[in-house]
Amino acid sequence: MTFDRFKHTVLVVDPSANNRTQLCECLSQLPEIQAIAAGDGAQAMRLFRERPPSLVLLDISLHDTDSLALARDMRHWECTNEQDGFASWTPIVFLSAVMDEEVLARGILAGGDDFLYKPVSEIVLLAKVRSMLRIVSMQQEIHEAHRQLKEISRLDGLTNIPNRRYFDETLAAEWKRCIRTESPLSIVISDVDFFKQFNDIYSHQAGDACLKAIATSLNESLFRVEDMVARYGGEEFAAILPGTDSDGAHAVAERMRRSARELCIPHQKGVGGLVSCSFGVATIQPSTHDTPLKLLQAADTGLYAAKRAGRNQIKLACR
Repeated sequence: MTFDRFKHTVLVVDPSANNRTQLCECLSQLPEIQAIAAGDGAQAMRLFRERPPSLVLLDISLHDTDSLALARDMRHWECTNEQDGFASWTPIVFLSAVMDEEVLARGILAGGDDFLYKPVSEIVLLAKVRSMLRIVSMQQEIHEAHRQLKEISRLDGLTNIPNRRYFDETLAAEWKRCIRTESPLSIVISDVDFFKQFNDIYSHQAGDACLKAIATSLNESLFRVEDMVARYGGEEFAAILPGTDSDGAHAVAERMRRSARELCIPHQKGVGGLVSCSFGVATIQPSTHDTPLKLLQAADTGLYAAKRAGRNQIKLACR
């Protein structure tokens, strides 16, 4: 079957081929829906995992498995396959030929959301499906809004590159990963030279434009997807280079230095009349005996050494 990603998928689970056909034909009246069917629990769970549906219509009387256990398995799979911090939630509507309040209660506790008693009229079925899919659409909108807010919370509002908070989170994660893989970890900390004087001479608006241009140039100097540069604070930027030794980190810092310099932003008090950046580079083999703070302090020491040596240059630490 060819799937249309713009349509809602409804998974029909019923041991009777005739019932599956009737339900799917009824659902076909809704153009926004694509129905798929399973005759047993094993097939239903496989389809549920391979292409998570928007809605499940689940007959209570499956032959090969307990339908309540199947509902619990579906809920467990959703909880263990979170995306963007959200566990998905697929409405499950049980279909039953027996009106039994105890079974209804057990179904709800197992993770079901509603019951329909068979034979189900087309009008009731389509109304129920529309109702459940409205809830699904609202859930998707909430997830997308959450994803966008999370993305925004990771970015610096001025430069549109990762902010200090995301830098700290990433550094902690990469530190642990480098311990596991026994790989080196490098940090590059940079600072815009004589930036206070730049603001004083050309205005804070010009300073903001300068920082945006510098951020873009530093970001474009990174070639690997695992590398990251963030606004560390004020006119400071910092890059995380996992699996990179000191020579490789120095090469990255040199690309950054040239890239910032080649912007050719005039600066009356700058080095050679142009905006420039100074860089401190540090590399370490992460271990459980140290912390990322040691690496940051070393890179910071290198940065101040570059400043003292005349700016627009790179100094290494912790080789």
